[in-house]
Amino acid sequence: MGDNQGIEQILGKLVDLLNEKKNEAPSSSKVGVPLYTDAVQKLELTSNDIKLEGVRNYLAWSRRALLLLKAKKLESFVNGKATEPKDKSSDEWKAWDATNSLIVAWLLSSMVPSIDGSVDTITTAYGIWESLSKTYSGAGNVMLFVDTDDLSSEIGGVISDGVCCRAKAVMG
Repeated sequence: MGDNQGIEQILGKLVDLLNEKKNEAPSSSKVGVPLYTDAVQKLELTSNDIKLEGVRNYLAWSRRALLLLKAKKLESFVNGKATEPKDKSSDEWKAWDATNSLIVAWLLSSMVPSIDGSVDTITTAYGIWESLSKTYSGAGNVMLFVDTDDLSSEIGGVISDGVCCRAKAVMG
C-alpha cells in the first residue's frame, strides 16, 4: 500500500508540472501552427472554369474571377486595397504574403500558357490584375473592329481578294 501512495504522489507532482508548463507556453505553440497561416491554409478558391485566352474572353474571365474572389472576400488583393505591410517580419505581412501568393497561383492557373508566361514574374495579385486589364480589357485603348462584306454591297473601301473591308476606330 505504501508503494501505491508513493506512486500517486509522484504522478500528482508530474500532473502539476505538466499543467504549469502548459500554462507557461506561448499561445502559438498551443496551436501547433502559427496563427497567421491558419486562415490561409483553410482558404480554398474554386477554380475558374474560364481560361483567359486574350481579348476575346477577357471580360467573361475577369468577371468570373472577381466573383470567385468576392465570394471569399479577397477582391481587395486585385483591386489594390489590400496593400503590402511594410514590416516583412510581422505576422500581418506573413498573412498578406501567404494570401497574395495563393491568389497569384490561382490567377496564373486560370490562363492559357502564353498569357501565364507574360505575367508570371509579377509578384502581386494586384500587379497581375492591372497588367492583364491594361493588355486585354481595351479600356482607354483604341480598338479596331473590321466588318467584311461582299464587294457588291460596299462602295469605297479597301479591296483585298474581292472582299471589301471598312474599319472603325472605337474608344473603349
